[in-house]
Amino acid sequence: MTAGDPDDSRMTDDDYHALDPRVVTLWRLSYLIGFGILLLVCLPLVVTALFKWIVWGYLSLALWVVLFALAVWLTYWRPPRLYRAWSYRIDGKVLETRSGLLIRVVRLLPLNRLQHVDLSRGPFERMLGLASLVLYTAGTSIASITIPGLEAGEAVRLRDELITIGGDDAV
Repeated sequence: MTAGDPDDSRMTDDDYHALDPRVVTLWRLSYLIGFGILLLVCLPLVVTALFKWIVWGYLSLALWVVLFALAVWLTYWRPPRLYRAWSYRIDGKVLETRSGLLIRVVRLLPLNRLQHVDLSRGPFERMLGLASLVLYTAGTSIASITIPGLEAGEAVRLRDELITIGGDDAV
């Protein structure tokens, strides 16, 4: 990293917090369900094509097999890499999140602009003891930051800390 690199800052990697490792299992379950539904919906179409139009049937079967292989590969490969790419830090004035595999996204939320904080826990998150924290600011439709895959107790603690730091406007 050079001195002019945009990722260069005075904060060290030790200042950043990682997500809970169980988020890898959560993401894998999500991919498995999503790809499973897609593949199951496509399967009857492939079988029908095999019986009606032999050439198109084999082509659609080959496409389905490629989609299946891609689904298995992404379900196995992507979640651990997403986990390693995600981190966040709070320095008393700003919440910073880092994420992204191909495109690195660094988002800064000045804590004095924080409007409210939501704690979200879907069924799989509850099963794994995880929660997501959603932070909102006033403004546009993209005026929110979500921190996924936090241990549930840590998410509550972080929510309370952010509300305390957020200032007079925090709810």
